[in-house]
Amino acid sequence: MSDRPIRAPYQPRVLVVPSSCLARNRTVGGGERYALEYARALSALVPTTHALFDIGDSESREEALIHHTFSLKSTQYRLHFPLTAASRRSLRDFDILHLMCFPTPVSDALMLLARWRGQKIVLTDVGGLNPCYSTYLERVHPRLSLARWAHGLANLSNYASTFFADWRQPQTVLYGGAATRVVGAPQPPGGYALFVGRLFPHKGVLQIIQAIPPGIPLHVVGRPYDAGYFRDLQAAAVGKDVTFLTDADDATVQREYGAASVVLQPSIPTCTGALDKSELLGLVTLEAMASAKPVIVTAITSLPELVVDGETGFVVPPHDLPALRDRIVGLVCDPELSRRMGAAAARHVRAKFSWEETARRGLALYQRVLPPSTFGN
Repeated sequence: MSDRPIRAPYQPRVLVVPSSCLARNRTVGGGERYALEYARALSALVPTTHALFDIGDSESREEALIHHTFSLKSTQYRLHFPLTAASRRSLRDFDILHLMCFPTPVSDALMLLARWRGQKIVLTDVGGLNPCYSTYLERVHPRLSLARWAHGLANLSNYASTFFADWRQPQTVLYGGAATRVVGAPQPPGGYALFVGRLFPHKGVLQIIQAIPPGIPLHVVGRPYDAGYFRDLQAAAVGKDVTFLTDADDATVQREYGAASVVLQPSIPTCTGALDKSELLGLVTLEAMASAKPVIVTAITSLPELVVDGETGFVVPPHDLPALRDRIVGLVCDPELSRRMGAAAARHVRAKFSWEETARRGLALYQRVLPPSTFGN
């Protein structure tokens, strides 16, 4: 039976709150891109607003999607999130508050407001957190977190669901889509390996540079956030064919995807056990496969869920530099293998991952937590 929602005369109004939601000086990474792309796709199905917060209130429209900046008394806060009275009034216009920013002071404040007004809360954990009342209460007992008041959980992957195995709310796995698409025929492999992402140690960038042999070109596309780590990357690249693109725009990233022979997401564990939230969903892997490129990922967190090993790319053990080196060399030096696996990757993404299907899965969860009358049933 299909879980696709049936469109109805009345549709729920949804507010999507990204993980970094202050309008000024925001860090825009995978979690923020995920919320925006999800909101765009959802807006084709139901009235959807993408939320930010700042001094002053503003609103704009991007096709069906509304971007609303809600006003704050101050952008400096610790535990108490300083919403203005005007913002509190505006926030009551929504049936669903879909928070991708928990546990944080933002999610605590919105959770309390929604609980008071009878609005429904859906949570998606994208891996970030900030000290807040919920984090302190959770130290006393895991069930004391305000997040436990949520009405539904929309998890990024099967791996992400393992963190909420004891929660009783309705749950679904959203997965995600790809912002990058093949336009026209896929480009032939350009003879280089590609890394795209923020330059953090857990992304495995240093391991890539250590693994790749001289003579195999590597393009590293991403912004450095740690000057010391970036110097380590540059030092490791001496004598190798490594190009760093630290200020690439979206068009440049898409060109890099299009011409690569293989795209790498060889993240390394940030901790042991089931606490590693470094890759709850590998968006780079999905974007690369949507660009008809094979991928190499490590066997951690959600990454193996996304790749058909040996067909759309390869899964290698973390920290196994010889295995990583062999797979990179094999795909860069064999254009036909790269083309064949890239075509399979594009078919795999079209069949299983798209923002449209992600939004439909989210809307199906909303149907489960909202009263039937909300959908005119």
